[in-house]
Amino acid sequence: MALIAQYFIPFISYPYTGETIDCDLCGCPDHKVICRHDRRFKKLQTVACLQCGLMRTNPMPTKAEIEEYYSNVYRLDYGLTLSRPSKRHLNRSHDQAKSRMELLRPVLKPGARVLDFGCGAGVFLHHAKTAGYETLGIEPGSQFASFARDELGVEVINDIWEQVELPHNFDVITAVEVLEHLRHPVLAMRWLADALANDGILYVTVPNMLPSKKETFRRFHFAHLYQFTPTTLTWVAAAAGLEPDPRFEPNGTRIVFRKTEKGPCLPDFNLNYGEGMCEQYAHASVSQYLLSGRWLRSMGSRLTKSIRDTIR
Repeated sequence: MALIAQYFIPFISYPYTGETIDCDLCGCPDHKVICRHDRRFKKLQTVACLQCGLMRTNPMPTKAEIEEYYSNVYRLDYGLTLSRPSKRHLNRSHDQAKSRMELLRPVLKPGARVLDFGCGAGVFLHHAKTAGYETLGIEPGSQFASFARDELGVEVINDIWEQVELPHNFDVITAVEVLEHLRHPVLAMRWLADALANDGILYVTVPNMLPSKKETFRRFHFAHLYQFTPTTLTWVAAAAGLEPDPRFEPNGTRIVFRKTEKGPCLPDFNLNYGEGMCEQYAHASVSQYLLSGRWLRSMGSRLTKSIRDTIR
């Protein structure tokens, strides 16, 4: 319990050692510090690659440290639960699943094979299966995977993605708020691209980390190892042999991809997108934020939304 508590106590570092790694996209070791704290007011350093701009936690938690976090802390940290999904989580998931089904309806042909990577409690798979599609999910969390199988009746592989061999014939793959949690997002995108049918699509969403008025530290969290802008997400997809599908209008970092004819390739990073992007992130003081009282308004808004999603 003492170790778990260290993930929640403000202003101290997370209980991990980590390691220094090069950029997962372009391999460049050069980087610039974007922020030294996260939204829990805890010490956590985030850097941006000076060449391609892809942001990452530095030092990066090791594979073992990440497994420790997801096994014992993640669901408590994100959903205040260690077992089955809360009513609030399920209500939100049903709303999101309906929106995702509507968006993808033009390519969901009869009998389509659908994979949800990081399926959580399996709500989207439940909607897709009910609509007549062939579904499969991948979820490393054993409690949520069991809920999906036992209570929603969907097929889920309970394992980390590196240990899963997929057939190469999915018509639709979705990865919603998943890539930011992975130590190797480029390899994961290639793995998903390989599992697509030739005319299949991959729907990806990640938090959009373009500079905004929100305090920089409020946008980072220990669970998010990599951070994306629309440009860096598109470049990661290109490295996996994917391009935006013209049938779908990109919406920030919510993009539908398809396979390219030329296969995986890296873009020209000579533009030094990363250097230009780094200059746009203003320094934000945690102490000034706390003294301003703005955190009370933010906390109240989150609490109101949580109550509304629970009781409806």
